[in-house]
Amino acid sequence: MLSPPRSSILERWMFYFLFIGIILPASSVHGYASWLKCFLELDEEEIVMHHPMKPPQDAEYEVFLEIQPYGESTWTVADEYTLLTTSSKDVTTTSATSTIQSLKVRLRVPPALKLEEVQYVVEVQGPHAVFVDLGVMCDGKRAFSRSYDEHVVLQINTSTTSEENDTTTTTEDDNNDIRLLAGWAHTYGPVSLTQTMTIKQKAVDSKIGEEL
Repeated sequence: MLSPPRSSILERWMFYFLFIGIILPASSVHGYASWLKCFLELDEEEIVMHHPMKPPQDAEYEVFLEIQPYGESTWTVADEYTLLTTSSKDVTTTSATSTIQSLKVRLRVPPALKLEEVQYVVEVQGPHAVFVDLGVMCDGKRAFSRSYDEHVVLQINTSTTSEENDTTTTTEDDNNDIRLLAGWAHTYGPVSLTQTMTIKQKAVDSKIGEEL
């Protein structure tokens, strides 16, 4: 029986190494939440690594979003978070002004995951809110971190300017609600979703502090 040509054997080995070295790693990285691209929705109908994203109730572990305003020491987990803003509706301005509040955002994981590699992508929905600094994706609407305990930074412009009378006002209606949702992955496991966190803005009259 004739042996296959040497060139044919070499071609097969070259294809094998090409498959192992390029195609498989390129597919594997999609198992990490930090590699979710902007065209992929954070939705349980999306398929990543041949698996649909898992809704929170089907995830292997309970993982939550937590936030901390800059200057504070407490991390908060809640379905709804109230962000106190300064009411400036009685202040007349000569140009558009803004009040920026910065929040740290990260994941809270159970003890079983604290020594594991957990990456995530978090998305913001709502007006006047963007991610800044490291890990920013999708024009500031998403940010990623390669570790659950490494935060990303969300900035919220809590004031708007009325062109009619050139006064700055802080609003607190449902149209200003900001929603955060994250997709996370444990090592090469399927991507799971967190519960949505809603940030509501509540205006506090700045004159109250001045009168005290």
